Amino acid sequence: MKFILILWVCSFMAGSNCYQPMKFPMMYDSWYACSIEAHKQSLKVLSTIGFKQVNDLNLGTKYHCQQVRTY
Repeated sequence: MKFILILWVCSFMAGSNCYQPMKFPMMYDSWYACSIEAHKQSLKVLSTIGFKQVNDLNLGTKYHCQQVRTY
């Protein structure tokens, strides 16, 4: 089994409104590797958005490592 990373940027103001998911093309050999990459990508995405917008909109990320069958 392999895993693909799906990452959302969400506003946590009065609920959790999320933007379109980002699917990363790389496949990971374990949940662990995918999860570590999710945190690295989250830092990059939030840094790109910038301090003011992240702060003003209470932005954060959530992720899912989706298991895929490989043969």
